[in-house]
Amino acid sequence: MTAYGAANSVGNTIDYILHSSHFSLIGLDRDTLQILQIANDQLEYLQNVLERLDRTSKSKSRKKVNGLDGRIKEMIWEFQDLLETLLYQQILPQLRADHLYEEMKDRARGEPPEKQAITASVWSSTEPRSKPVEVGLLTSGLSQPQFLSEVGLRESDSHERFSIDLKSLQRHVPSFSSRLEDMAKEYSYEVYNMPEDDDDVDESISSRSGTKSKMVGLSDQFQHLKREFMGSDGSYNYIALLGTAGVGKTALAEALFEDPEILSRFEHRVWVTVGRKSQYDGVWQVIQAQLCGITHSEERLKGEKCLIVLDDVWERQTLDSLISSLLKKFGRSIHILVTTRDRNVTFSKMDWPTSTIVVRFLNEEESKELLCEKVFGEKDCPFKLDKAVTKIAKICEGLPLTIVTVADILSKAQNTDAEYWDDVAEMRNSVFTDAYDEISKVLFPSYEYLPQYLKMTFLYLGVFPPDYDIPLSKLMNMLGTESWFRNPIKKQSLNDSVWVCLNELCTYRSLALSKRRSIFSFLLSFPYREFKTCRLHSSWRYVCRREARKNKFYHVLKKLVDGLEDGVKGQHCLCLENNLLFGIKEFCSYVRLNCASSTRSLFFFGPYHKYPIPIGDDFKLLGKLDALKLRLYTFPSEILALVLLKYLALTCNGELPPTISKLFNLRVLIIHPHRNIRICRAPSYVPIQIWDMQELEHIEILGRNLVAPYRSTSLEKLSTLVGVNANICTISELVGLVPCIRKLAVQIELMPCDDQNDFLSCFGCISTLGSLRILKFSILNPMVKYDHACRSSLMMLPRGLEKLHLSGMDFPWEYMDVIGSLQHLEVLKLRAYAFRGSKWEAQEGSFMNLKFLLIEDSDLVQWKPRSGSFPNLMYLSMKHCYKLEEIHWPSNYPSGTIELVNCNHVALACAKQLQPSADTRVDVIASFSFDAEKPITIKFTRPEA
Repeated sequence: MTAYGAANSVGNTIDYILHSSHFSLIGLDRDTLQILQIANDQLEYLQNVLERLDRTSKSKSRKKVNGLDGRIKEMIWEFQDLLETLLYQQILPQLRADHLYEEMKDRARGEPPEKQAITASVWSSTEPRSKPVEVGLLTSGLSQPQFLSEVGLRESDSHERFSIDLKSLQRHVPSFSSRLEDMAKEYSYEVYNMPEDDDDVDESISSRSGTKSKMVGLSDQFQHLKREFMGSDGSYNYIALLGTAGVGKTALAEALFEDPEILSRFEHRVWVTVGRKSQYDGVWQVIQAQLCGITHSEERLKGEKCLIVLDDVWERQTLDSLISSLLKKFGRSIHILVTTRDRNVTFSKMDWPTSTIVVRFLNEEESKELLCEKVFGEKDCPFKLDKAVTKIAKICEGLPLTIVTVADILSKAQNTDAEYWDDVAEMRNSVFTDAYDEISKVLFPSYEYLPQYLKMTFLYLGVFPPDYDIPLSKLMNMLGTESWFRNPIKKQSLNDSVWVCLNELCTYRSLALSKRRSIFSFLLSFPYREFKTCRLHSSWRYVCRREARKNKFYHVLKKLVDGLEDGVKGQHCLCLENNLLFGIKEFCSYVRLNCASSTRSLFFFGPYHKYPIPIGDDFKLLGKLDALKLRLYTFPSEILALVLLKYLALTCNGELPPTISKLFNLRVLIIHPHRNIRICRAPSYVPIQIWDMQELEHIEILGRNLVAPYRSTSLEKLSTLVGVNANICTISELVGLVPCIRKLAVQIELMPCDDQNDFLSCFGCISTLGSLRILKFSILNPMVKYDHACRSSLMMLPRGLEKLHLSGMDFPWEYMDVIGSLQHLEVLKLRAYAFRGSKWEAQEGSFMNLKFLLIEDSDLVQWKPRSGSFPNLMYLSMKHCYKLEEIHWPSNYPSGTIELVNCNHVALACAKQLQPSADTRVDVIASFSFDAEKPITIKFTRPEA
């Protein structure tokens, strides 16, 4: 199941070795180059063979294929270890030689001749050695090539371009290529000869048991579904219920199937459970048998309405064939309800009116009601158990399958002792583990039949801790630096491909629960970006972590025993949910002994720990390190030896060393301070050497000053630069150094001596960034004297901006019409008196595509847009606008939401009186915390007229 990603990873590593500008290859004759290319071709061929599995029927058994997949993965990872170890062993000594020369040169400048003798240890590619070097030679004019000669290294060893000797590969690559070819043939044979799956056979059902169970929750979706079928014109012929396994699709369909009003409207009803292993012929025979058994005449059926429920459909081809046959034989009197886990199944080729309803998860109240109904039946929940029951229901996260399974275990236990229930609620016993084991049998097929390119991406979601909403921007950075990630659409950029995969998992496969939808997530020209964060349901996390551990993809460490088990051996990723574990010597020693040579990712995702914990440089092949949940007083120098790092995230209050540029592979660099508190001391600077890190794509360094380089250089690949402080000169110089920037977030602190025209010129410079889509611009100590030049400067904003954040500008509101002319702007956030004044009347025809507007900390009294402005606004958020009294929502606006947080009570009264048009609904959400011990939230809906 992970061979596909492993093959892609090694292929990318070979490409990197052959084509990276950082390497100067030696020992690369025609034969070596040819065998490397052959290996690369074999890997690509293997991936094509592995993809054949995606085109096989879901009724086939995959046991042999999965076993072979594991063997292929192990072989590929073994070869990858060889390649990356070769890189590490040859790059590191060359970096150390460079550091040694620079360090000795700096020391020689300030030390007297009698103290200019030190012993330098310089590592060769095989073993360390020592040789005394007189620092005085440096002061007398010894050049770097001469110095390197003294310590036994080449001149090229001291530069960013590293010498890589590939001679050792000549005896390994041919064998690797041969084994790849043999395994590809074997895999192809096994896929072609897959037998029918005979385990847990799920056959089509010709009749239902007739037993009815009470449906708990989902009443809103049931009424919506019922209205669709009970419409006066009967317009909907085909409706699909979509959702993850166990979410309640079948229960919802059963409730409709047995509803009295549905019984009176449809003369005939047929229920068929299709299932994963059912074929068209068998299902069609069952449908015919039920229809003909009811009517005894096909002609009679054509004049009467019939409801057919096709439950648990897996194959789109099967559904298309069934619909085609039904249309041909019985005409449009047939109405079909389909339940499926996969949205792709619902796209029928037939020209039928269709509707898709995504079945939601139960809310906390519905979850508790279902749990109590299954455990206590008609009896009320005992008062002494109420608190535990509430917490147990919450842990189930609204998935009915989890709730019912846990309830079944609790019912069989027949234990009403409060202590037992508290243990269940705190997950101190095996109830949830046993439930997850049972649930996995239902969930696992959804994972097993994912396309090859999605499997490792989905498993990867399990590395994040429970109850964690995963920011998609973070996930995109992490996946983008994984060598195993496969770009499914080669014409797209890597970031866009990550979005494609996540959208497929969240929206189409119903596997990742979309938790926090974003009203402003339509930007960057992708209509499927409908959410800001996603998360795995706890039941799915259990499946992902079990599969990942079994396949040596990653291992989660929560307790001391987790690192002392055999399961830690050979793991490619370690994810700590208890950061203190790395502070235990015995634990660290065992972990490093068993997987330091194989680990490529190390994540500290446990609760934030405010004291330093050693990371160490034992994980020599590490590609990703996320230690944002650890506090580091100083930048850990041992990290500089991890020369293969691509992703580095730290919480560090110390200065960044200039030598960080030696991490030349870095694509993502994230540095956060321990606390965002400013103290009176010399400013902290981002090392100027960061401009030498040519692979950087994402820089997020909070609270440090950025300066432009002293020589002409640029970061051609940089797409995101956020969090840094800058001065006016730096902004002016910066724009020419980041030609492909898409997201820029900077803060400028103006000084009394700064010239206003210089400040306004920043906008003119930013206007040259044609690729810029997101701009966050914050001013400290703003100037309040504005003239026509200010208005003109705003007109220089990049015309392609889609998201704009402004803070502390102190512009007058009449300048807003310039921003309103940005045709692509969808999100506008104005904070900390970005604009000042009591009244804002937006110009007619402005902000044509804006969907989200935030005004925070403002002296605004009236928000009164003119007719024709904001025609697409969906969310208006006003926060800490204490003078706000008047809000307007014109009749031409779409339905939307007004959010008021700690605003004037008069504004709430005004919002409640809004009179939308017949097609508009306005939801008002108001929160107040300044006049109560706890925040008070009021929700008010003005229904459609």
